[in-house]
Amino acid sequence: MLALAAWAPGLAAQDRAYSESIQVLASYHRGSPWSDELVDRISEAVERLEWPDGMHVDYLDARRLDESTAFEIERRRLAGREAVDPASRLLLIDDAALRFYLRHAELLGNPPRVVAIGINDPELRQRAVAKGVKVIVTTAVERQSLAFLKTLFGEPLPLLVLGDTTGSGQHLTQTFLNSVKTVPGVTATRLLRDWTPEKVLATLSRLPNDTRVYLIEGQTTGAADLAPQARHWLEHLADRGVRVFCHLPYQVRLGCAGGALLDTRRLGGLAVESLISPAFTSLPSIQEVGAGRHALHATFYKRLPETRREEVEWLGVKGSLATADSRILRLFWGGILVTGVLLSGLLLLWLSRRRARQAQGRLAIDPASGLPTRQVLESEFETLCDREAGGWLFALLSPGLRDYRRHAGLPAAQAVFREQLGILRAQLPGDARLYLNADLGVIGRLPSRDGDDGDTAFDRFIARLGHNPDQAEPRRLAWYGSLLRWSGSETDFAQCQAALDDGLFRLERQGWRQPVIRVEPMERRRATRFRQLSEAIERVIAHPEPEWRLVIQPKVSPHDGRLRGAEVLLRWYHPTLGEIPPVEFLPTVEILDHSWALDHWVMTHSLAWLASVRDALPELEHLSINVNLATLSTTRFREALMEQLQAQGLSPGMVELEITEHADFSDLDTLEHHMSDLRRQGVRLALDDFGTGHTAFRLLQRLPFTVIKMDRSLLLAADQHRQGRDAYAAMVQFAGQLGMKVVAEGVEERAQANWLGALGVDEVQGFLFARPMELDAMLDAYGVPAP
Repeated sequence: MLALAAWAPGLAAQDRAYSESIQVLASYHRGSPWSDELVDRISEAVERLEWPDGMHVDYLDARRLDESTAFEIERRRLAGREAVDPASRLLLIDDAALRFYLRHAELLGNPPRVVAIGINDPELRQRAVAKGVKVIVTTAVERQSLAFLKTLFGEPLPLLVLGDTTGSGQHLTQTFLNSVKTVPGVTATRLLRDWTPEKVLATLSRLPNDTRVYLIEGQTTGAADLAPQARHWLEHLADRGVRVFCHLPYQVRLGCAGGALLDTRRLGGLAVESLISPAFTSLPSIQEVGAGRHALHATFYKRLPETRREEVEWLGVKGSLATADSRILRLFWGGILVTGVLLSGLLLLWLSRRRARQAQGRLAIDPASGLPTRQVLESEFETLCDREAGGWLFALLSPGLRDYRRHAGLPAAQAVFREQLGILRAQLPGDARLYLNADLGVIGRLPSRDGDDGDTAFDRFIARLGHNPDQAEPRRLAWYGSLLRWSGSETDFAQCQAALDDGLFRLERQGWRQPVIRVEPMERRRATRFRQLSEAIERVIAHPEPEWRLVIQPKVSPHDGRLRGAEVLLRWYHPTLGEIPPVEFLPTVEILDHSWALDHWVMTHSLAWLASVRDALPELEHLSINVNLATLSTTRFREALMEQLQAQGLSPGMVELEITEHADFSDLDTLEHHMSDLRRQGVRLALDDFGTGHTAFRLLQRLPFTVIKMDRSLLLAADQHRQGRDAYAAMVQFAGQLGMKVVAEGVEERAQANWLGALGVDEVQGFLFARPMELDAMLDAYGVPAP
């Protein structure tokens, strides 16, 4: 039934001819700063990813025209293209474009792949997800920007928020106000809609002196988007000493003083990558993009802590530097008197450092493999860029070797790694250089040759690694690689390294479906963010408190709302980076191979809390803990779990381990062994996000799950379509026949809970009953008083 439901939307369109180009439908007009920026970023991504069929753009013009008129014009435009094959890939920008698609999908050819970005209306997002649209949201950037401003100004941080009364502006403003409530120490003191500079100044005069102004939408970009004079209002406010902060790049170009800025390049890139991905149907229904850089006007330079200054793009530097030129000139002639002495000292210092680097290079060799470390490549890279015009960098990883390390230990894996190095060297050109990367991986470089196609050569190299004609030689493991071309002396190694690591992670998230992925150097700000997160994780992983904390979301009976279970979730508040969402830091944890340490911390603290509240929460039957699949596949975690259960005096049946359906279940034999052992000891096992992937039935046939958690997108589909309701009911019945309990996620309405209870769903989880809450709040809401 699930397979039929998943394929049903595509059956009607199987015989239809489609163009392979990407159709972009923008809500507003050409010239709208927001639309123009996104279209430019999408175009860059299409070119970067070398999509051969290109893209074309239609503008609805739903701002200069009323929406009904704009829709009618677009309908006529599409009707005139009946002789042209519709695009198989549709990218929607903003709410109006999505509304048009939901009403007139047949005019657009019912494309099998649809991605939407810039969607502000929550109800519209739900309808899109229910129809199979992949939605990319950007709400994380608001919290990141607020956290950045809190670092700049401290707390309390009162805000005057600028919005407007348009439909999209109202949704944007409400979403931002919700984000404000999640950031401690920040408050929205006043909201101005349909603002003008005069209104802003008058309102500020009645507010506390430390109030800061934050632009969400309005006037410069919203209702008065077509008024040329409004484009200068931010500059007028700056001239009056009022700096306005924001989180969108085009708002900075209009005069804002900065903030944590949305990574529009990543937004456009992710949208295009999703549309052309071979695994489109397996992608999450909702993905998120956050900030790509921090920008700030130079007048705030001294306010920002020194440790944060290097990561910031400083605005208005030219004007600020002009005032400093005269001071520098006066200092110049005084400084020239001591230059001679300093030059001789600097020469000696340079010689000393050169000798130190040479000694460090001789010592930076991994004794187990004989390879130089990645730090050696980093230290050589600047000289390499000056000496050579360009070349190729690549990173290699063998999932089989990594799994072998988990099962057999590091020394045994290192022995296999040394055997594999001989095979790698034999297949690579003689002038290739290899360096040790993290997790028994390899990073390397190849010089560029005239007429050389690095992509093709690297593909052949990867293919040869999997072919073993000589059975006498060691068995060849499968290797996967990310490949990057660098050129010019301006190339930054940190940007290249971050891109290569990110490429390997993307291959893993796709289930290692392709052997090679081509990447480009990350933007400097994004690479800096990646390095910041990496360094922060390396620091916090050994001592997570007080930055890490657990929150909890109850699971209740659909009939009476009584407590049945709960799910613990990890949150991270960094002292300088602010609140870091799990969707951002968990992938970096996986890349750095720290999933076991994170899962162990969550598990031990969750069980300690459960043991401490058993008497206060007598109705709590079990506690759900999310576990990375790699962690679950280790004997060490299983043993640590049993030790903690015994130490805390808890029954194994009180623990439920959740594994997402999107995890890499490639080694089912090993997983079945480990999971069966956990089941024999009484631990509950839940398959999370059930129904969103393509492997659900294969997993249920092999692995000993006791619970399935129905993904919220299935419930949204059931609300919208009769077939969706039938499919949902069939899956609940199917789970019951297998003896599994069913948990429904995303329950937000009483009617949904009643229907689920009638179907026989055991537990429900969603905002109707409770959002994720602090642990103490759980006791306040569901605990019983001590006798």
